[in-house]
Amino acid sequence: MARPAATPPAASLPMLPRALHYIDAVARAGSVRKAAERLHVAASAVNRQLIEMEEELGVELFERLPRGMRATAAGELLLAHIRRQRGEAEALQQQLQELRGARSGHVRIGAVEAVARGLLPELLLDFHRRHARIGFTVSLGGTVALLRQLMTEALELAIVYNPPQGADFQVLAERAAPLHAVMAPDHPLAGRASLRLADCLAHPIALSCQETGGRGLIEEALAGSSLRIEPALESDSFEMLSRFAAGCGGVSFQSAIGVAPEVARGVLAAVPLADRALARGRLALLARRGRTPSPAAARLAEHLAAALRADGPC
Repeated sequence: MARPAATPPAASLPMLPRALHYIDAVARAGSVRKAAERLHVAASAVNRQLIEMEEELGVELFERLPRGMRATAAGELLLAHIRRQRGEAEALQQQLQELRGARSGHVRIGAVEAVARGLLPELLLDFHRRHARIGFTVSLGGTVALLRQLMTEALELAIVYNPPQGADFQVLAERAAPLHAVMAPDHPLAGRASLRLADCLAHPIALSCQETGGRGLIEEALAGSSLRIEPALESDSFEMLSRFAAGCGGVSFQSAIGVAPEVARGVLAAVPLADRALARGRLALLARRGRTPSPAAARLAEHLAAALRADGPC
């Protein structure tokens, strides 16, 4: 059986209400859990929207089957309505884009690994569906390295983690992204609702390198305390940090978005850190201040900024 096409993120369809977008995603994915994974939201949020819509309409929209969910007759009617609305919205968006121009070009964008693994691929795919003649080059790196490339104009845009204050950067959009402790699902700390940095230090620690925004947050938290960390591993690869921590009963520190696929599959667990300094993490979309972006870069920046503003912390 052919796999259903992934549904575009809600942020790209401002004229389609979130509840209808979620219901369509459930129909395409065949379950609430799979729909939530594709949407990068909590399964409870998708289920809540579905239940509220069924209560409002007074009908069941899906049959709950042992192996997934199937639309009822009422659900099929609603899905047809949703897809007509989406088609009309996309046609309008395309017409507006044609009026604004910027239908071709190439954009150089940088991103920290967490974003490249979790959020960015779907956003770029969605953008490409609407702007097939705009291409992009994506460079990965730590926050400091990406800022350096932005300043030398090797990059036009960068999505970084917890950038320092700087007069040379313009923040186009940002989203809260507090640090989480990442570990194996059967780790003694995995069942906690939240942790403090001190709770993690009895276990092997895997830290990102000095040029990352997450490491900067940890150093800031250590500076105001008597805590000291002697990491068992330091690396600029977040995948290596996660695998090391999961394999040796240790802990690494990342934003939740960077490990969302592994958490969804039950390979890793991510517990929020309550330390004030570590809760201040944020993802930020940056451009060099004073530089006039190319039309293609401006269009991509609008798309990425809308997605970062669309949802809550990640």
